[in-house]
Amino acid sequence: MRTATLIAACFAALAATASAQDFAAHQQRQQDLVALSGVFGTLHHIRRYCEPRAEADVWRERMKTMIELEAPQPAAREDMVRAFNRSYRNAQRRFPDCGRRARDHAASRALQADAIVERLTTPLYETASQDVQIVPNPNTDN
Repeated sequence: MRTATLIAACFAALAATASAQDFAAHQQRQQDLVALSGVFGTLHHIRRYCEPRAEADVWRERMKTMIELEAPQPAAREDMVRAFNRSYRNAQRRFPDCGRRARDHAASRALQADAIVERLTTPLYETASQDVQIVPNPNTDN
C-alpha cells in the first residue's frame, strides 16, 4: 500500500512539474508575442516613413497575420495590439524624420525580432522533427 501511495505521489509530482513547465513556456511565449508586436509597431512607423513604396503597410500586415495565426485569447490579443500601437506612437515621437538614428534603431529592433522569432519557432521545429517518420523507399536497396 505504501509503495502504491509513493508511486502515485511521484506521478503527481511529475505531472505538477510538467504542468509548471508548460505554464512557464506558455508565459514566455506570450511575453515574446507581445515583445514581437512592439517591434512590429516600431518598424511599421520607421520603415513606412523611410521606405513608403516598399514597406507602406508590411509591418501592420505582419501583425495582423501573426494575430490570425496565433489566435490568442482576447486578453493576450489586447496586449499584443497595445504593444504594437504603443511602440508605433513612441517611434513617431522619437523619429519624426528618416535619419540615420531612425534607420539604426530599426536595424537594432529587427535584430531583436530575429532573436524573438527564433525563440518562438524553435519548439515548433523540435516538435515537427519528432513527428517526422522516415519511410524506406521501395525502389532502393535500403
